[in-house]
Amino acid sequence: MKLLSSEPADVPRVRRSRKPPTPVAQAVTSAAQATRVLVLTAPVGEGHVAAARVLSADIRRRSEAVVVEVCDVLPALPAPLRWVLSDAYRWQLGTAPWLFEALFGALRRSRVLRRIARAGLSLAGSRSLGRLVRGHPADVIVSTWPAATTILGCLRQRGKVRVPVCATITDFAGLELWADKGVDLHLVMHESLVPKIEHVAGRGSARHVSPLVAGEFLEPRSRVQARRALGLPVDGTIVVVSGGGWGVGDLSGAIETALQVEGSTVVCLAGRDDANRERLEHAFAGESRVRVLGFSDRMTDLLAAADVLVHSTGGVTTLEALARGCPVVAYGAPRGHAPLLAREMAALGLISHARSTAELKASLLTVPTEPSITLTPGADAARLVLELEPRVELSSHTRLTRTAAMAVALTAMAFAFFASDVTYPVVAEALALPEATSISTNRHAVALVIRGHPRTLLELAPLARGLHLRASVAISGPMSSAGVARLRRAGLDPIPELRARGVRSWFDVSQQLGEQRSLYGLGPSFYYLAPDDGFTLTDYLLARRLGGRPLRGTSVSTAGSAPSLHAREILVFTLEPDRAPIRAALRGLIRELERSRLAISSVQRLASHPAG
Repeated sequence: MKLLSSEPADVPRVRRSRKPPTPVAQAVTSAAQATRVLVLTAPVGEGHVAAARVLSADIRRRSEAVVVEVCDVLPALPAPLRWVLSDAYRWQLGTAPWLFEALFGALRRSRVLRRIARAGLSLAGSRSLGRLVRGHPADVIVSTWPAATTILGCLRQRGKVRVPVCATITDFAGLELWADKGVDLHLVMHESLVPKIEHVAGRGSARHVSPLVAGEFLEPRSRVQARRALGLPVDGTIVVVSGGGWGVGDLSGAIETALQVEGSTVVCLAGRDDANRERLEHAFAGESRVRVLGFSDRMTDLLAAADVLVHSTGGVTTLEALARGCPVVAYGAPRGHAPLLAREMAALGLISHARSTAELKASLLTVPTEPSITLTPGADAARLVLELEPRVELSSHTRLTRTAAMAVALTAMAFAFFASDVTYPVVAEALALPEATSISTNRHAVALVIRGHPRTLLELAPLARGLHLRASVAISGPMSSAGVARLRRAGLDPIPELRARGVRSWFDVSQQLGEQRSLYGLGPSFYYLAPDDGFTLTDYLLARRLGGRPLRGTSVSTAGSAPSLHAREILVFTLEPDRAPIRAALRGLIRELERSRLAISSVQRLASHPAG
């Protein structure tokens, strides 16, 4: 098991075997009256590890008769769960922040989703974390990482963890995802957070403590001495720009804006992202007033030297700045949690919140020499940990409750999997399901599908016959067999269309496609036009049972212009009930395709000429 060392250099590091101690060892420990504290954390960003390091050091300083062990939880978790909680999270922040914003917002707003997520975490991680805890016996367990807190809370409620559990919360927002009703005590950094935690976890579940920052941030340090130690200009404005341990957010915009302050020097911390650091170094290579650093262990001097910290993610670095007396401006946060954190801290008067480069510049020009409000001291966190008493009542129906929770969670996840229109594209790509947007053929042609009401399509038939047009038609209403025959004589091949309406459509998918297949005289295997929105995996499976293969085409406007013209592509042209623009729009589309030297065919006829 990977251990994260938090001891000073002159303190020997304590190691424990994975196996539980023997009765003899337990007797020796009891005789010595040593209190064993297990601190669980994870390097998902730097804040969780920093809090674990500070708290464990404070506990050791408070009592010599304490054995403190700090463990990294991530290696103990199953690989898929580890990927979701660390790698996927980091990918979302850097590449798909909109996805993280959607997930974070949904979990904050929905108690049901939080319960499902909690049950899922418990199901996936309880066995591994329980094994870790048993391998490191302790009298009290502390978690500084929300995912570990949730799993510990589940284990505690089920009686799998018999010792008190404590959790640190170094955040000011999204507290619903930090707190757990199975945790005996939550340590928060501001008194206003106590009632919010108690609303989630119960009365008496939270205490306000002094900020969890290293003692060096509380020791006096002159600005001039700190600047000289770092080799920074003694005079002028020093702006420290930070994107946290992963270097996320609009760091470039913050640097460019800070350079507009006359006489300023900018120190940018790009965290552990080497590629980001190299990009910033290259972007500002010609600017002597900019220094780009990676992850720094000299934060106490940097914050003492700085006139202001511009931070994108908040967290422990903001606590360190406030402890050091360095004003903080939140700017450039990635979507999701960080903007909410900035708003919450700004509402408490702890920081300034700049939503644009103009607001950032104004904040930098008017930054106070000292923060107007600082974090007030609270209870001693180390003392609360060592004196922690059980609060959580163990359930007398743990097995039944857990089984029911798992069943509900699995049912909800299965329903979401089959009922969400977001699921099908992902599954289709992963399993190579046949949702075609083009036809594999050796002809240099496109497949044209004309959608419309029966009456409008019948009125189109003479025009199609005169233009020698060969296309498919998707009929949006009932039509007689005579009408179908009339369309076919005009060169128009009817193709079934599925009109999905979410879960409600499951009950008539078979009827919709079955009736159209029979009316159009199609064989056991046929193509059908799938809806642009609302198409689910269940819709696909129900249609597949009838022999249907879904198609999705590129929509063509009634003005006749196609957004892309490529051979073998499927184009969908929708006819409005108004008959006036039909002839001009369709002629315009045909002319555009002819200029591209693309023939027009129906889906059925184009598919009958497979690529050799």
